[in-house]
Amino acid sequence: MTTFENAKAIGYAPLVEKIQAASLTEYGLCPEPLMDKVYRAAAKEGDVYVYAGLNNADVDCALLDLLREKPDKVLSGIEIAGFLTGAAAKFLYLPEEEKELTDSLRPAAQAHNVILVNDIINVREAEQDMILHIATACDLAGLVDGEYAEGAYVKTADKALAKVPADTPVADLVSLDGAKAVYLGYQYYTPEEAKSLTAKDATTALIRVISEKECIVNETNKILGKYRIRSCGRCVFCREGLIQLEYMQKEITAARGKTNYADLTKEIGEAMITQTLCTVGQDSSKIALSAFEKFGDEFTAHIKKNKCPAGVCGAFVHIYVDPQTCNGCEECTDVCPADCIEGKSGFIHMIDEFECTKCGKCIEVCEEEAIIMTSGKLPKLPNRLMKVGKFKKH
Repeated sequence: MTTFENAKAIGYAPLVEKIQAASLTEYGLCPEPLMDKVYRAAAKEGDVYVYAGLNNADVDCALLDLLREKPDKVLSGIEIAGFLTGAAAKFLYLPEEEKELTDSLRPAAQAHNVILVNDIINVREAEQDMILHIATACDLAGLVDGEYAEGAYVKTADKALAKVPADTPVADLVSLDGAKAVYLGYQYYTPEEAKSLTAKDATTALIRVISEKECIVNETNKILGKYRIRSCGRCVFCREGLIQLEYMQKEITAARGKTNYADLTKEIGEAMITQTLCTVGQDSSKIALSAFEKFGDEFTAHIKKNKCPAGVCGAFVHIYVDPQTCNGCEECTDVCPADCIEGKSGFIHMIDEFECTKCGKCIEVCEEEAIIMTSGKLPKLPNRLMKVGKFKKH
């Protein structure tokens, strides 16, 4: 028998007892006993629907690996939730960018009578129905099949998604040696703070260590960009707030940051938490708030000292060709995507800094190590093409 057939064979009342005995709880940002959600949805007047997916704010998408690795488990869990609530229809929501995954799931979804949608769940429309996390659906199916184990899902840079005991210390899951920050659960933590965290705090499953070679401002900017794309735009505070938060991060990385950005981020971010309806608005600002709060020195360096401590932000670094070392091999000109390196065989090459994107590809191919990235002052350089060995510093 299939998992869903097993659930029906157990019977409604015994299945409810089984769920309650296991203390099965909704996964992610909105934890509550699963049967509380079932009873609330079943009490709705008219047709009931099941809306399954990630938390709307989850741009890490690590838990989508459950759908890649155990699609029948997740879909069976959604089907069982429909049985428990008497749902007229069941939907599985996936991020818009996951069209390939969606297409791969279509045959199985049809077999389970689950409708696939590439969007975020509209919590306004679904508030009286059942919103179900895909991890909860997977656990529900596992419970029916006798395979359920309590715990929290975790994914790291070197380990695939797996369930571990919820009280497993983060320090046992990732190395904190040399860490600048730890990103999990929609925000940053200092390495010292991370020592007190456990697997259950990784509500998106992803635990990522930020090293000293990475820029907090740049990383925050990238994450806010994902949130801005994810936002449906219906909540004004979410839509406009994310535009403003991302804009400020971009300005800081471009050496145009202002000293009032910390206060503005706090004002906008805290308003988003209280004035928006779904987790996109409520949780997306936490990345910017925690960045300014815990790594203010890095923002100060960008804004006041005109320096990116990690040497990542291109506006604060220079790339130049050392005229004493360059042998005129033309390797760098061949790989430059911006076509901003002037030179010919046997002549010292020159980089047009205005056009340079700081991608670093020229540095990678230069066997003479003649191309240098620095956040300091540029040395005296040629202002015209000249043969190798002819440039004099004075």
